[in-house]
Parts: sequence; C-alpha cells; structure tokens
Amino acid sequence: MPNRDVHLRVGAVSGGAYATYHAWGQPGPYVLAEAAGGLVGGIGGGLFPDWIDTPCSPRHRAEAHSMSITGTVGYFMNQQLPQWQANLRTEAQRYAQLRAASPALSPTIGYAVMEFILRFLSGLLAGLLAGYASHLALDSLTPSSLPILC
Repeated sequence: MPNRDVHLRVGAVSGGAYATYHAWGQPGPYVLAEAAGGLVGGIGGGLFPDWIDTPCSPRHRAEAHSMSITGTVGYFMNQQLPQWQANLRTEAQRYAQLRAASPALSPTIGYAVMEFILRFLSGLLAGLLAGYASHLALDSLTPSSLPILC
C-alpha cells in the first residue's frame, strides 16, 4: 500500500475533525474524549478500504472503493450517526451520574472508565466515516480514480 502513510494521516485529521464537529457544544472533556475517538476511528477508516480490497496491483479497487456502494452505505450510516451518538452519550451520562452518586472509590473508577469508553466510541463512529471518506477522496484523485460500480 504505497499511500498508506498519507491515508493514515489524512484519516486521522479528518476523523478527529469530524468527531469534534459532532461533539461541539458539550463540555470540554467530553469533546476531548470524542475527538480522541475520532482520531483513532479516522486512522482505521482511512486504512480500511485497502484492508478489504488488498492492493495487489495499481488497479486493485473493487467493492470497498466503489462510489455507488460506499456512497450509499456511507449516506445511510451518516444519517444514523446522530442517533447512535445520542444513545452512547445518554449511556455515558448514566455512568457519570452513577459515578457522582457513588461513595466508594472502586466503583467510581469503573464508572469513570465506562463513561470515557462510551464517549470515545461516539467519536470513533464519526471518525470511521470521515476516515473512510477521506480514503476515497484521496483515491479519486489518482490516475486510476474510483470505479462507479465494481
């Protein structure tokens, strides 16, 4: 994968930025947790198309690089993203309330960890979408471009 480093970097930036955009307006630590998740998700999303369609030749692009397939799936996933994030944030808030009400240290740490994980996952979902989209955008600029259908 000759452009692996480019896909990784651009995926990380686009994933972190997109997750931050979706998290904006929340308290700073929540935005930070989601931005971290978006950065990791962006890296994964930026590399994922080449994991599916292994680059064995310059014209390796198939289903994972198809504009029609990935565009349709990406559109529907992006439509569901706010609801998925709302569910994760609601669950994270439940753990924050449990943490605040807990008198003992041991469960408090567990609740804090679960709250962070759920907020991280909220950002990870946004990052995956943005990273995948960044991979396709970069590949569309190459001489091989992207197939409309595979």
